[in-house]
Amino acid sequence: MKFLTIVCLVCTYFCLTYAVKDARCIQSPGKKGTGFISCFAYVPSWTYYASSNECKFFVFGGCGGNENRFGSKEHCEEECKD
Repeated sequence: MKFLTIVCLVCTYFCLTYAVKDARCIQSPGKKGTGFISCFAYVPSWTYYASSNECKFFVFGGCGGNENRFGSKEHCEEECKD
């Protein structure tokens, strides 16, 4: 009985660890600006598209946006890709 309990706990731990992604990965993909203006910054960035499970390059303009923005493709993939 103890063995079965331990096995269940270990399986639960690994399932939860695998399933949890960075919260910003489920936000909408990054955009250049707020929709009306793109501001004057030029920040090369990467954003995650959950629909295609890939990270794509975009230039962040410095205004608005959300946290779905990464400094490198590697960091984006490490945090978000399945």
